[in-house]
Amino acid sequence: MDAAGLKVRVAERVDARADALDRLALEIHARPELAYEERFAADALASYLSREGADVRRSAGGLETAFVAEAGSGRPVVAILGEYDALPGVGHACGHNLMGTAAAGAFLALRDVAGDVKGRVRVVGCPAEERGNGKVALIKAGVFADVDAALMYHPGDRDELDPLMLAMVTLDVELRGKAAHAAAEPHEGINALDGLILGWNALSALRLVVRSDSRLHGIITDGGKAANIIPDRAAARLMVRSPDNAYLGELRQRVLACFEGAALATGCELRYEWSDVCEVVRTNRPLAEAFSANAGSLGRSLQPRRPADTHGSTDMGNVSTVVPGIHPFLAITPGPVPGHSIEFAAAAATPRALETMRVAAKALAMTAIDVLCDPSLARRAREAHAGR
Repeated sequence: MDAAGLKVRVAERVDARADALDRLALEIHARPELAYEERFAADALASYLSREGADVRRSAGGLETAFVAEAGSGRPVVAILGEYDALPGVGHACGHNLMGTAAAGAFLALRDVAGDVKGRVRVVGCPAEERGNGKVALIKAGVFADVDAALMYHPGDRDELDPLMLAMVTLDVELRGKAAHAAAEPHEGINALDGLILGWNALSALRLVVRSDSRLHGIITDGGKAANIIPDRAAARLMVRSPDNAYLGELRQRVLACFEGAALATGCELRYEWSDVCEVVRTNRPLAEAFSANAGSLGRSLQPRRPADTHGSTDMGNVSTVVPGIHPFLAITPGPVPGHSIEFAAAAATPRALETMRVAAKALAMTAIDVLCDPSLARRAREAHAGR
């Protein structure tokens, strides 16, 4: 069957599962779980795939809340990625309840037509995008080793084809001092909180002279245990972001120096740990154009990025560094609503969000059909990924 006919069929198969997909998205929304703790969401999605006859491999890549299922045979291999972790305090304020469900719907629709195409489709359940870089672990485990195209979407407040997702690294800092009675013998103590605040203020001063396309931000995670005890421990988690990997490396040194100097000045011991780097998302132009055309046929018009916009960071950047990939945004709100907000969390459970989730499932499946049916698209995607 030709690609156009297959696209009609996969869209119909998503529609046939609309009620089940909507229920899944709402159930996951009602049970938000943090990174690497997404047991309900991962089980709900994997169990649904199993009930539909998919052979699901749980704990993929050695991660308890990851899963993989595959259909078809041969090459090319198209991976459909889904996320399902939430944020502390605000729940599904990034709409990940919709992403894992869309990936499952797209995969099952493709599985239903796998006998009419050459190649394989793989759904990858990806934990810990918000914190922990789950996809980095999956890359290291070989989940993407044979993948020719990696496709996913993200909910947003605007239909955007090529969002700017910054490279990012997390720094955990801990200052160790010496406890003492804050009123009777303060001179016997070494104040770890003072050391942390001194470093924090240096970081705030650094922000003024950082390039406007880069970001420094964080939270204090421990400021002491009681007001009448000189704090012997204080800690913070910081994020350093930039679209320029070389500049990110420079910022890492300067941010760490803020706390090294503070530790020296206050007599504290500094301990720190860097996370893996989330790479800049490299949107693959041939794949993005195919997705845009498919979304357009479903009534969504994707726009290019706006010059001043950034959308945070994602470990999908690491995937797009090793294989051709896309990470477009589809709006679930009628107008601007900030991500990671209570308002966006509420939007992720609305009829509009569920409709967008089904559109995304169809557009992802249709783009996979393009890759599976058109050898020239897979070739052009590889060439674009190689920089040609």
